[in-house]
Amino acid sequence: MRYRRLDLNLLVAFEALLSECSVSRAAERLHLGQSATSSALGRLREHFNDPLLVQMGRRLEPTALASELLPKVREALALTREIIDAPVHFEPASCTRLFTLVASDYLMTVLLPAVSRELARVAPGVRLRLRDLPMPREGDVVSEALDYRRSDVVIVPQRRLNPAYPQVPLLSDQLCCIVCAQQAQFAEGLSLADYCAAEHVVREFADGRNLAMDAVHLRELGIERRVGVALESFALIPEFIVGSARVATVFSRQAEIFAKRHALRIYPTPLVFPAAVQILQWHPYQTRDPALAWFRGLLQEQAAQLDQSG
Repeated sequence: MRYRRLDLNLLVAFEALLSECSVSRAAERLHLGQSATSSALGRLREHFNDPLLVQMGRRLEPTALASELLPKVREALALTREIIDAPVHFEPASCTRLFTLVASDYLMTVLLPAVSRELARVAPGVRLRLRDLPMPREGDVVSEALDYRRSDVVIVPQRRLNPAYPQVPLLSDQLCCIVCAQQAQFAEGLSLADYCAAEHVVREFADGRNLAMDAVHLRELGIERRVGVALESFALIPEFIVGSARVATVFSRQAEIFAKRHALRIYPTPLVFPAAVQILQWHPYQTRDPALAWFRGLLQEQAAQLDQSG
């Protein structure tokens, strides 16, 4: 359909091209061939009399006009989706959607298995794709997950939420410490002196940055830990605690799961950490998507049950 000489289908291509800044990735997202996607870019350039994407080194960068138009195009597409989805009546039992959720492996341990079981019970046709928190391009995990990675929902620590996206508190937890149960030096507890003197097992991103809540809080207090082992996964931490005199600072619910599988002692942290609140966020244009609204409700229900049991 054309409106004022523009094929409106090109707006979908515009959004994909500007979000990905790559013709090949946009083609994958649009389920088109690369030549067809390149042709769409050419037609957009002709209509707007602007290159829209320009080569800068090894990647494409948006022009000033393209950057100005992108939020307006996203808003127009969001309104279109709301109009299309408005009359849809959602039935979980017959749903065959794929939901993509981004969260830390802490949540994949303590919450998402229960979510998966509930989906299998009430919506057996639903598929779930779980992705770890991405490295943010500009410090913003939420927009990286929702705009660039095209995920349906993302769960982030409260300090990393993006106020531009809809949000709801999902889950709260406290930090604690775990040590090897066979280490006599920790038999009576874990003092602040013990904590500072011990080697620690910590979670880091692949580039060496430690953005975990405990690391950020300790840095603010001016406390430097001796890092013995740095891992990219919370789930592997106990493997490097057992049989050693190392200490790890983890969430209480996760520590309880670890202690059922490994010879560990759980102690309160020897200094006060703030409560860890996890926030559920999604893209504004998906607020009225009936399937995703139901899925977000299911996440909240399962988190509430976890809070009640914990």
